[in-house]
Amino acid sequence: MITGFNTDIKHNEKVYHVQTEDKGVGNPYIESLVYVGGEILASKKTSYAEQLKSGVDDKWIGGLMEQQHRTMIAAIKRGRFDAPADTTKASQKATMDGSSVVLETPAAPAPVSGSAPLSTLAEEKTLDQVIIDYLASEAESEHLELALLDQLDFFAGASIEMRIAARKSLSQAPIPAAAIEVKVISTVEPPRVIFRGKTAADGTATVRCTIPLFREGTAAVIISAQSPIGNDEVKQLVKRRK
Repeated sequence: MITGFNTDIKHNEKVYHVQTEDKGVGNPYIESLVYVGGEILASKKTSYAEQLKSGVDDKWIGGLMEQQHRTMIAAIKRGRFDAPADTTKASQKATMDGSSVVLETPAAPAPVSGSAPLSTLAEEKTLDQVIIDYLASEAESEHLELALLDQLDFFAGASIEMRIAARKSLSQAPIPAAAIEVKVISTVEPPRVIFRGKTAADGTATVRCTIPLFREGTAAVIISAQSPIGNDEVKQLVKRRK
């Protein structure tokens, strides 16, 4: 089992906590949970049971975890969970591309003894409508997502080699020929491009470059990918050796 990801995202004055973890090869799926105020607002599960049969390693599973974690963060930023928690009175479930998504809402409070039961509001969507709207919005939001396949530190003055992957956010299909650029920005020098290339047919690329030596200030590496279905980037802090 691989260590998971935990991220707090502030959106429209709400703080969303995203948690993603691997359930392990004995129960092979990745689960992401979105919390608001300590309550689970949404969850997403992706099985990798089929891939496990052909053999996958911790790096591959870690890449899948990161990709799903970033997908949930992107959904928050796009306003996917902006609707009030009580929009529906039941959980809404949908399955697509081998992963399941469950939008969870708290149950309606029980009526006070002796009072009339609560009636369904006319403007409330039916469960079928919610599912159709959800699948439609997912289909419309397919975009590029970039993931680092290697876990490594970025040190000033050091040569690095890393593998990256550009995939479609929903189907996880590889994106070939995505333009890759690695740039270094710092507080003491102008931005500097240290690598340009493209992803191969499997959506991956091997990046080999040298990070400039910085003796003062702070710096970061920005790895970006561009394709016809969108752009994405990953930022990594540049460290200085002690």
